Amino acid sequence: MKQYAKTALACALLFSAAACTKDDNSGPDEKNEPLIEGNETFVLGVGITDAENNSTNYIVHTKDLLSGKISLLNNGILQEGYREYFNIGNYFYAIGGLGVNNVDAYYIASDSRLKAKRGLVFQNGSDGYISVNNDKTLLGVNLATDDSYNGNVEFTTVDVASYPASKVITVPAKDVYKPADDSHGWKNSGIVVRGNQAFQTIFPMGPAWATPKVDEVLVAVYSYPDFKLQKVIKDSRTGPAGAPLTRSGIFLTESGDMYTLFHAGYGFDHKSELKDPAILKIKAGTDEFDKDYYFKTTGIPNGGKLIRATYVGNNKLLAQIYTKETTSQWDQTDLKYVIVDLVKQEITAVQGSPVYTYSEEAFVVGNKAYLPAKVGTSLNVYEVDIPTATAKKGVEVDATYIKGIGRLTK
Repeated sequence: MKQYAKTALACALLFSAAACTKDDNSGPDEKNEPLIEGNETFVLGVGITDAENNSTNYIVHTKDLLSGKISLLNNGILQEGYREYFNIGNYFYAIGGLGVNNVDAYYIASDSRLKAKRGLVFQNGSDGYISVNNDKTLLGVNLATDDSYNGNVEFTTVDVASYPASKVITVPAKDVYKPADDSHGWKNSGIVVRGNQAFQTIFPMGPAWATPKVDEVLVAVYSYPDFKLQKVIKDSRTGPAGAPLTRSGIFLTESGDMYTLFHAGYGFDHKSELKDPAILKIKAGTDEFDKDYYFKTTGIPNGGKLIRATYVGNNKLLAQIYTKETTSQWDQTDLKYVIVDLVKQEITAVQGSPVYTYSEEAFVVGNKAYLPAKVGTSLNVYEVDIPTATAKKGVEVDATYIKGIGRLTK
């Protein structure tokens, strides 16, 4: 797609959380390098949306995610344009989008100031990103195509220790997925790396965000780290996994088992009949779907459409589930937290979860996970204790949205 079309897609996907960012922001405020007391801090990527539906983005920090209030008054490091955020080790990456392609790495310097390393560029942005090689590598994924769906899927690997050293490998997009009539293209909805293979979930998408192919799940299998396309595996028991920009298509467990999530909600245009929301499995040591595993997530206690999820360890997902029926393509309202046990095929309601608006990826620290929830005009971070499936309301943030949470150590 052309840049304006890609911008429109991102705006459509994120409208309930953040409006599109002005291109004329003054850029990162390099003079503002806040002093960090002690050896560690939590960092948050937040934004303010004005009356004209334009947004300005900042990075703020706090010692405590469970109490108090974070204000942007005389606080926060101004970001250039739109950003998403990702924490690997002691770096909090501010990943540019919507025309901004630089990737800045924030860290606590030896003088206890919160500073940024700069110089890394994802040339065409990034639709997804994960940590691989035990937090030694940042992997960015992007699909760069024109209006006829010609172009490439780009895999950018970044050596965390040698920032901004990076390598880009491209694969023709139509080698991965092309319908017989060439009427639509596809989006990345998730990726994991297991051993010497990478697995990417494919989300077919056409003009005006149409979802014309919803009758099967598709996973592209590549060699790793050279990203040579090996095959595309399919299963007709569910529809496409995940949704664009949610990074919730596929999950890797400690044992090497992988799971794909079809939710039949956010991102689908609902113009075609959708199959039951369900999770499928790719067993450890294999690169095909397990025909004996099928986990339907509706029609069971605490079940429903799981529109976004984060893997939290021990074969469990912390997921965000609709509390209502909806056929709106970009609906992210009336959500709650649930814990999904992929082995027992059970869903547990999280006690203390608010009913909230817009979904973001959770930040996991041990048995705790932190993620935002907006209730009315109030925006808070919530702490979810995974073993007990309980949520605790945390710090209030004086902003419109939170796009990422991380923790840095000096």
